[in-house]
Amino acid sequence: MYRAIFVDFGNTLVGFKPAFYEKLQTILREHGYDVDIRRVFRAYVKAMAVNNYSQPTDIKEFLYNLNIPPSDRLISHIRGSDIRDGEAFIYDDVMEFLETIRSTNTKLILLSNSSPRTKKLLEELGLVKYFDDLVLSHEIGIVKPNPKIFAIAISKGGYPALHIGDIYEIDYVGARRSYVDAILLDRYDFYPEIKEKVRNLREIIPMVTKNL
Repeated sequence: MYRAIFVDFGNTLVGFKPAFYEKLQTILREHGYDVDIRRVFRAYVKAMAVNNYSQPTDIKEFLYNLNIPPSDRLISHIRGSDIRDGEAFIYDDVMEFLETIRSTNTKLILLSNSSPRTKKLLEELGLVKYFDDLVLSHEIGIVKPNPKIFAIAISKGGYPALHIGDIYEIDYVGARRSYVDAILLDRYDFYPEIKEKVRNLREIIPMVTKNL
């Protein structure tokens, strides 16, 4: 029986138009590399996952993951561009999910590799009221998949716990390494080879409530 549920932010509760990986795809195309959006996303989050502390993602590592030569010109273009996510929107399954969890005695903790914008968006979109606590990487200097950030979430929410997030290498693997159950939310089919996952939060409601 879960005492706490940890939930990711981007691509889990809130989507963006355009997303960071869409901006990266546009830059790569301008340099003559027509790369599928799934590969762009997977290459970037793989580079992100080698970090354990808040620091910029290694652009060379991202390009190596795509087998693209890391030219100074391309690296400079990416670093000089604003690849932050664009306009935010709430997915249509989010409110039903949050309301269901809030109707139980389970603690709900936001656990996010975040920027200062995350907290602002939580307030602007009216989501902050649903959470018992926030564990935001930009405030504590530690990012998923570092087990320490999951330990902080456990200290605030309790154990046993479940984590829900969209990045396999960061959310799923990070949680399991920390002895936290995990569900991969793959809204855009970025992980077609992984069968144990869900495509929306509505699928999670019956899975979660039976353990509350």
